[in-house]
Amino acid sequence: MPYAIMQSELVPLQIEQLRQAFHALPTLTELDAQAALKGAFGILLRGLDVEEADTLQDALHKAGVETEVVEESELPITPPAKLVKQIEFLPTHLEMYDPLGRNFILPSQEILLIAAGNVRLPELRKARAGAEALHPHPHAGTDSKAKEAEQYHLLLELVLAGGVARYSIRGDDFVFNHLGARMTNNLTHNFALLVQDLADLAPHAGLNRGAFQFSEKVDPLFTYPSKAAFFEELTWMLWRILVKGS
Repeated sequence: MPYAIMQSELVPLQIEQLRQAFHALPTLTELDAQAALKGAFGILLRGLDVEEADTLQDALHKAGVETEVVEESELPITPPAKLVKQIEFLPTHLEMYDPLGRNFILPSQEILLIAAGNVRLPELRKARAGAEALHPHPHAGTDSKAKEAEQYHLLLELVLAGGVARYSIRGDDFVFNHLGARMTNNLTHNFALLVQDLADLAPHAGLNRGAFQFSEKVDPLFTYPSKAAFFEELTWMLWRILVKGS
């Protein structure tokens, strides 16, 4: 049965702390410590057996990193997403619209967690320049080559009470008409106002670090190095709320 090492609190870690602790397991290397630091968004490591997890937890404690050992089967499963294109804010609820224009009501008290952030996503785009396309190299393939270009996008997730449903918003696809006269030509500004409006409507809801910075108008934006990191933090927060009750 696989176990995961969970951070007790979402606090910044130092590479030397992880290097020191990871020496306790002969299967872990310097690269593992660097990868864990880069992906330290609540879940430090997965796939350990119980002896490995206990040994590493003790070593992390000695290095000044407080953690908990959890069976991976106990971690909450992020529910499938329903895409949201537009929202109208009413005193006690949201009227939400999907990309097809279908609307549905979401009472504000059902919002459990608001997660937002500037997230690095992989995108495929044409790699060949115009001149290369007109005069291809004789040894080049017939199909246009593509390469992955990393770009940042503003993402927002609303998770409902009990973790039973999730609504997903991508900033560059969202219609911000609810802002009225507050709307500007600046996507980040509009997105920040959206997060602030949601936090005001549902003050009981938990906020991830990205949503907290948006709601508190803190600069710079909280950035996630990957979608996996963004959702690792989301899973960690759901674990704290649904399993730990904190």
